[in-house]
Amino acid sequence: MFLRLILLTVIITPYTTFSQQKKLDSLLLVWKKDSVRIAQAPDSNDVKLLNSIGYEYMQRASANTIKLSNTAFILAEKIKYDKGQTTALANLARYYYVKCDYELSLRYLLKSSAISDYIQDLDGKAGMTNLLALIYLAQKKYIPAKKELYTAISLNKKLNNSQRLAANYFNLALASKELKQSDSTYYYIQLSKKLAVKNNDDHLIAMCNNRLGEFHCSKGRSEEAVFYYTSVIKNPKYQNDWENSFAYTGLAKCFYSKKKYNDAVSYAHKGLELAQKTNTLWDIHMALKVLHEAYHAAGKDALAYKYQTLEKQYSDSLSNEKTEIELTSLSLKRKQAENDALMRRNQVVQQKAANSQMLMILIASVSASLFIILGLNIWNTRKKQRLYDDIQEKSEQILAQSHLIEKQNAELLESNRTKNKLFSIIGHDLRSPFATILGSFKMFKAGYLGEAEKEMILDKIYEQVSATSEMIDHLLTWANSQKEGLKTQKQEFCLSQKMEQIMEVFTNTAESKQISLTHEYAEPVYIFADPDQVHILFQNLIANAIKFTKPQGKVEISYQTSSTHLLVVVKDNGIGMSPEKLSQLFTMTGKGISTYGTNYEKGLGIGLSLVKQFADLNGASISVKSEENKGTEFIISFNIPISMEKTV
Repeated sequence: MFLRLILLTVIITPYTTFSQQKKLDSLLLVWKKDSVRIAQAPDSNDVKLLNSIGYEYMQRASANTIKLSNTAFILAEKIKYDKGQTTALANLARYYYVKCDYELSLRYLLKSSAISDYIQDLDGKAGMTNLLALIYLAQKKYIPAKKELYTAISLNKKLNNSQRLAANYFNLALASKELKQSDSTYYYIQLSKKLAVKNNDDHLIAMCNNRLGEFHCSKGRSEEAVFYYTSVIKNPKYQNDWENSFAYTGLAKCFYSKKKYNDAVSYAHKGLELAQKTNTLWDIHMALKVLHEAYHAAGKDALAYKYQTLEKQYSDSLSNEKTEIELTSLSLKRKQAENDALMRRNQVVQQKAANSQMLMILIASVSASLFIILGLNIWNTRKKQRLYDDIQEKSEQILAQSHLIEKQNAELLESNRTKNKLFSIIGHDLRSPFATILGSFKMFKAGYLGEAEKEMILDKIYEQVSATSEMIDHLLTWANSQKEGLKTQKQEFCLSQKMEQIMEVFTNTAESKQISLTHEYAEPVYIFADPDQVHILFQNLIANAIKFTKPQGKVEISYQTSSTHLLVVVKDNGIGMSPEKLSQLFTMTGKGISTYGTNYEKGLGIGLSLVKQFADLNGASISVKSEENKGTEFIISFNIPISMEKTV
């Protein structure tokens, strides 16, 4: 459900789809007209213009936000316009929050907050405090979230910003709901809606009505819930696909509770269609859940099983996002530790300043007494020297300890990166075979198979489990050898035999999609490289080829040799890639590059990053040819050492 919270970080002014696009077009026209002058002699108004365009793109979750905000930040830094820098960083923080990349969002949030504190910008601090509360909400840390929201409310009251206050109260309602504080939930939703009506904020009004519908539905008051959901869907003044998706699915839940299963199915399908249009995983998952339950209650078990299977796929995707949230929690703790360390260093500096001040007072007193007691002056001077030597020695010790801590932190960070990469590799490579095995067992459980089909599938499951078990042993042995960091241990081995082992893991996956998987070679092929890293490299390429190839398609592995190079070709006739996606293959990881396969297979967005890294470590080069709807061809070129040329 927390994917829905992102609107509160970006929607703080009323708009409709038409007026918002009209505003963006107007801003872009001004920028295009003055772009040459802005690049040569920018001023604060130009920075404000770029930040306004970046904000409009951010509301659409468009990647154009990154380019516009970075440009605005650079220009603001150039002309020393601090407020422009905080606004650009705030846009980036909100954009990455929308994309569920909480690590990057937090990084830009902290930078923006630091500058806001320095220039005493209460407006910027209030916005970032609200965003920090949303990050806490996404991690299910509701008490710290409410604490941050109370701070944001206090700041926005000082600023008399009723639009942001409405958003703060809405977020308080969400936190109260998760804490099962029913009265507080209802109170804050009503308070938020009251301010939204006053501000003519149509979007926030729709969000409040949806949450009021959800509240009444949870209390068993179906008629009231239907009233609020319908007010969102049939509002002639404002329409939003995301909020309509929430409303339709809410109506489906109401009719399901009243045992009107046909109506529940109808509304759930409408909610699913809009959720797929906006690509919001939580809303898709909830619509599929209602469809599964409604079809089952209506006695349509085949359709119930279909939507239960789809629901499980999206549930797995949401589980992956929970892992990302846990990583962000670690980041928050690390940032807090850094802030604590900074405070301690500041205390040391203040103590040194106090000591210096005391020393100056002592020197002044001694100087005033010089004409009275010369001997006392000499004694005090020697005492001062000893004190200075002690302070200097302690300062050097503190500096040495600081360097040691920084070194240990760097080593710990590198160790954590290696560990995370090993877990990612193991999880990524096990996903496909286990998905195939699980799918086979679901067919058994559903009772759709005859005895002959069961025996055939049991044989295939046995082969798949055997191959997967061997792959697990291989991955764990390799991961254990890499605990101290990624190491490349090259040796001569038979690549064609290694490729046969890899293909055994994917045989059932390919057959389940009716894909022809072939491996062509006339005689054994040998290379000089790290066998484990090459294994993972081609395992990822073959997995991707199957993932993005439609049923009845084909995936081919072949070789081409010359006197100095061995070319390994992995080719498919799948969905291919656009030029834009092709240009991002080896430069992005995670959600920015990952997409669903032809059977809605979910990826982690790390496979091609590993392919590139392991190719580089083994002195190989990669080239890619791809065309949309025609297929993709990866070519890995290995150098052939002189000692192996005759063998090859």
